[in-house]
Amino acid sequence: MMAISANCHRYSRFGWVSSLLCLSLWSGLSHAADRNATLYRPDGNWNVEGASGQLYVFGSLTESPCRIAMESVYQSVDMGNIETADLKKVGQTGRPVPFHIELLDCIETPTALRDIKTGSVAWSSEQPGVKMRFLAPSVPFYPQLARVVGVQGLGLQLSDEAGRVIPLGESSVPRLLSPGQDSLSFFITPVRIASDLQAGAYRALISFELMYD
Repeated sequence: MMAISANCHRYSRFGWVSSLLCLSLWSGLSHAADRNATLYRPDGNWNVEGASGQLYVFGSLTESPCRIAMESVYQSVDMGNIETADLKKVGQTGRPVPFHIELLDCIETPTALRDIKTGSVAWSSEQPGVKMRFLAPSVPFYPQLARVVGVQGLGLQLSDEAGRVIPLGESSVPRLLSPGQDSLSFFITPVRIASDLQAGAYRALISFELMYD
C-alpha cells in the first residue's frame, strides 16, 4: 500500500495523467487477489499443450520537463528560390532561413547541462535546460551538412539563433528554458559543396531530438 502511494506522489508533476494512474492502481487492489487466485486455476486448458501461452511485456517511463507543441513536431520549411549566381564558389552560403520549435508545459526543475565542446555547464535551480540534436543523411565528405535530393552541389547547414553551426549528430549548446512556455529558434542555410551546381527543385528530411540530460 505504501509503495503505491509513494509512486503516485513521485510522478504527481504530470498532473491528471498520474492521478488517473494512481486511481486505477488503488481501485484494482480489491480485486487483484481474486484474479491472481484464479489465473492459473487447474480447470480450463492451462495444462493442455498448444492451448495456452504467455506475453512478456516491457517498456519505460521517463520524465520530460517540456512537451513539443503539435505544430512544431512536423514542419515544412520553405527555403525559397536560390539563384546559382548567388553561390559562385564552393563553400559559399545562401540566405539562412529560420524555423522555430515551440515548447509547452515546461516544469520548474533543477538543471546542470554540460557543453561537451567547451566543458561549460548551464546550471539553474529551477529552470529546465535542453540541448538539440539534428539527424539526417549527410553529404559525402561534408558530414556536418544535410544531403538534399533533386539537385547536385548543394548541402544544408543547421545553426542556432546565435549563428553557431550545429553539425549533424552533435548536440547544440545547452540552453535554459522559461518555465511554462518557450521557443527555440534555428536556421537552415544552403551551402555550395561542389563545382558542379545543378539547378532544380530539392528537398531534404531532417529529424530533431531534444535532450534534457
